[in-house]
Amino acid sequence: MTTAREPEGSALPERAGTLGIRRDIVAAATRLFSERGYSGATMRDIAEEIGMQKASLYHHVREKEDILFAIHEELVEDLISATLPVIASATLPDEKVREIIHVGMGFIARHRDGVAVFLQERHFIRSERWNVIAAKRDTYERLVLGVVTEGMRTGVFAETDPKIATRGLLAMMWWCYTWYRNDDPLTADEIADIFADMVLSGLTQRPQNGRAKRSS
Repeated sequence: MTTAREPEGSALPERAGTLGIRRDIVAAATRLFSERGYSGATMRDIAEEIGMQKASLYHHVREKEDILFAIHEELVEDLISATLPVIASATLPDEKVREIIHVGMGFIARHRDGVAVFLQERHFIRSERWNVIAAKRDTYERLVLGVVTEGMRTGVFAETDPKIATRGLLAMMWWCYTWYRNDDPLTADEIADIFADMVLSGLTQRPQNGRAKRSS
């Protein structure tokens, strides 16, 4: 059984922005950073996008990087929150993998601009701030890795390198932001099912020619 998923769209999470940044500022910056890149979008552009003077924007934000950090932190925290109910469910590992992919694809459909910013503009975040984001990103990856590892431990999945399998799953899913659009012929759920069928087929395929599980 799958968990309830939100309808597709472009809305950002409704809660207040990280660092106390106004929601409309974060939303406008997300759109502009996705369209023009972090370097190509100025504070003046962000202010104009929300009908504000540039000087007024600085009453709300100290520097442009504050907004970029807020986008990254909100995105990864919301993804973890959306994934935790799947991890905590009593379903089998293969069902959890399928639902993780559904959650991820639904998240991309709703937050495609944010995902693009997260994956393309992260190198503009200073190292001490990036360490915060990387720790939360790694938390998400460990959640998925735990499901894959459990599937191998219980015999649901064939034994292989669980870290490589997890990274392959996540790469296939998250990098589809480069081509997926909400007006595509296939919905995010339909694409998720295709991805899940491919992943689960690979995870349950028994190794041939005596290939063994790689050591971690």
